[in-house]
Amino acid sequence: MMSFTRSAFLVAATLLMTACGSGTVDESAFPFPTEQVSDETLQSSYQMLEHDLSPLPAYHFRMQVPNGWKTLDTALTEEPEKDQPADVAVFRQAGPWMSDPLAPINGEIAVSVVNVSGSTLSPAAWLEGVLQKNAKGYTLIKKRVVPSSHGDMSDVLITYTSGGETLVSRMMAMRSGDKMFIVTGSDTAAEYANTADAFNVAISTFRLINPAVK
Repeated sequence: MMSFTRSAFLVAATLLMTACGSGTVDESAFPFPTEQVSDETLQSSYQMLEHDLSPLPAYHFRMQVPNGWKTLDTALTEEPEKDQPADVAVFRQAGPWMSDPLAPINGEIAVSVVNVSGSTLSPAAWLEGVLQKNAKGYTLIKKRVVPSSHGDMSDVLITYTSGGETLVSRMMAMRSGDKMFIVTGSDTAAEYANTADAFNVAISTFRLINPAVK
């Protein structure tokens, strides 16, 4: 597997091209935690990051990620074109990729944005439409809907194959004004259980510093 960025929308649009198989998925192998970890665990194992690399205040945010994970040098310097995805930030589990760009990667958390100007869809309806339109052959493992002031947010867990390897991604879509933000945690199927809590923490602690008023 190449050392690429697995952002939410890019996963949906370009990676989900091969079916994971015709059999049923063993859901127990892919946990979907929704309760926050203990305060003790947060304090000992996670760091609160304030990501403000972009010169555009609309893309500054706070989020907790595991200690030791690396922040990639990602900075959104201009407003994305309509319906064109862009990475706002990427955090990656330390590993061989740090010295070898062709080395496999495991845990990765990405924050992406899509300009949805003119659309009145809720985040849940929007993400469902993106997956149905662009994703070929993914398997939906679990899904939940979370109410918000900008419409229902969608939190989904999917599995798919890329380059012959089975990957698992947890994706949460949320809206701020005319922008749709997606937080994605991805890992290999073999390692996903070890990073499931980290993805849940990232999703549940993600907050825009300068959210849109409407």
